[in-house]
Amino acid sequence: MSIWVDANGWPVPPTVLLGCLVAEVLYFRGWRVLVKAEQAKAARAKAHSVFNSSQVGESRWSSWFWRGTYFLGAIFALLLASSAPVDILSGRLFWVHMIQHLLLLVVIAPLLVAGAPLLPLWLGLPGWARRLVRASSMLKIGSPFHRFGHWLRQPVVSCGLLIVGMWAWHWPALYDLALTNAAIHDWCEHLTFLAVSFLYWTQVIPSPPLRLRLGYLGRMVYLGVAIAQNVVLAVLLGFAPAPLYAPYAHLVTAPGGLSALADQRLGAGIMWTVGDFPFIAVICVLGLLWLATQSDDTEITMHSKTVLER
Repeated sequence: MSIWVDANGWPVPPTVLLGCLVAEVLYFRGWRVLVKAEQAKAARAKAHSVFNSSQVGESRWSSWFWRGTYFLGAIFALLLASSAPVDILSGRLFWVHMIQHLLLLVVIAPLLVAGAPLLPLWLGLPGWARRLVRASSMLKIGSPFHRFGHWLRQPVVSCGLLIVGMWAWHWPALYDLALTNAAIHDWCEHLTFLAVSFLYWTQVIPSPPLRLRLGYLGRMVYLGVAIAQNVVLAVLLGFAPAPLYAPYAHLVTAPGGLSALADQRLGAGIMWTVGDFPFIAVICVLGLLWLATQSDDTEITMHSKTVLER
């Protein structure tokens, strides 16, 4: 069987293709409205003060033009992660399966959050759908969901859910179940990874209308916790004396000449290095932004002193 198409002859599952198409149509319908509003606002805006350079640096990458680019990147990465070659090889090689998981956790999810999809998707809905949602909110049907969403977005809860999701699906019993059942693999394991990682990254990356609940230093600590748990999990997998997962363990030699244990250690190494890189990169960006705010505060203080001395 060719690895370029699945058992049904599709290079990407049709449900994924249809979902991505619907999401793109709705997103860019709303995105066009937001871009026009942003352009009108920019035309009226005056030059920014030298005292808010950090805000200027952050808003430059938060324009709706860039957010649309991030969203397209997330869609492309989702199609890649769901493609037949990646999906078929992930069932044969642990390290390919690890790359598939990392695409969901540290590529697709942060790109989706950076694309701020909630507002464009809302504006992209037909008028009757928006009226239906508003009517349900007036009847207080959506109130429990709002409170539940507010609770989920507490930093401790969102970080805890990411850790629980990652560790639970790497528990051998659940991992083996996902590998032997396509429905559980695609609609439970992968959706769990995407949901908990999206929730996690909303605490780190500005994604209106959601509000960040942590400052720069808080977000850096928050990312550090994710790095720490990722390293611990990778160490446990990499230094295990025997293969942990039955679908790989029963193979004496995996494709490419790797033993099952070497394959598992390679996957753990990818988790340890590649899996940590996005978190470290974001910590560096946040550190620079935090230093910029400190520089701004110093300039404001010096300027105030000069004015008072006069």
